Amino acid sequence: MSADLNRPGLVDATRPRLGIALVPSQVRYQLVLLARNPMAPFISIVIPLMLLIALDLVTPEMTLQSLGNVRIVQFLTPAMGSFAILNAGFVNIVIGMTLAREQGTLRRLRSTPLPTWTYLVGRLCAAAIVAALSTAIVLSVGVIFLHAHLSSSAIPPLVGTIAAGFAACCAVGMAASGLIRSAAAALPLSYAVLLPVAFVSQVFFPAPTETAWLHQLASVLPVAPFANAMEAAFSPAPHGLTLSQLTVLLLWAAGGFMFSLIDYRWEPRREPLLRRLAPAIREWIASTISSTRVGKL
Repeated sequence: MSADLNRPGLVDATRPRLGIALVPSQVRYQLVLLARNPMAPFISIVIPLMLLIALDLVTPEMTLQSLGNVRIVQFLTPAMGSFAILNAGFVNIVIGMTLAREQGTLRRLRSTPLPTWTYLVGRLCAAAIVAALSTAIVLSVGVIFLHAHLSSSAIPPLVGTIAAGFAACCAVGMAASGLIRSAAAALPLSYAVLLPVAFVSQVFFPAPTETAWLHQLASVLPVAPFANAMEAAFSPAPHGLTLSQLTVLLLWAAGGFMFSLIDYRWEPRREPLLRRLAPAIREWIASTISSTRVGKL
């Protein structure tokens, strides 16, 4: 019996499980797709790297009193590393999944023997590799060339912070991609959501005078706890995620995953009825006007 392609959700219980052996080939396939699409590395690597270098060149010796008079590069390096993760885990996932759905790739996938979870694991693993590579490049440039200080004891908690932040970004990105109707709208809508949240969460610059309600709002969104933990790894007393920060990230990751599991649709979304009928309505109006004019003549 064939699977119902209109059924929402990420997992089809009726499909055969072929085992984890297919995951490596899916990861390679997704990496090839990413390599052929210059948008993914540009968003994940080039943009954060350009911002890091440009902001450091503009303010090379600036110190931040709100952070204990540390050089601004100590803030910019983890901040741009966070931004690289946000781009790789959220923006790229939204664009990739929306494009695959609207082009019919996900629908065709449902009629093949490839299990749904294998495809998803392959895509997420490929995104994780891109995220790790982009973060490593951005942080390495900050440490090696811009002379940001990162102690060796801070690396393990930094890796844990990156993993937790990436998981939350991916889960939210998967959920968001299910709500976007058009592949062309995926990129602008992603940044329309990400950039305001990033500014409120003080990813690009610290704002000690931020109003209390904005600070409270940012603390319950996934970006601020992640970015703050990244910056803490580069502080004079480095540490990783606090319990409250980890809780926020895990809740967003679990919420995004559950929303996708329940309501994700693999078929392209149909246009609203009025929009689909608009060409016929316009043609009918034009023919009516034309016949009226002929009758008057």
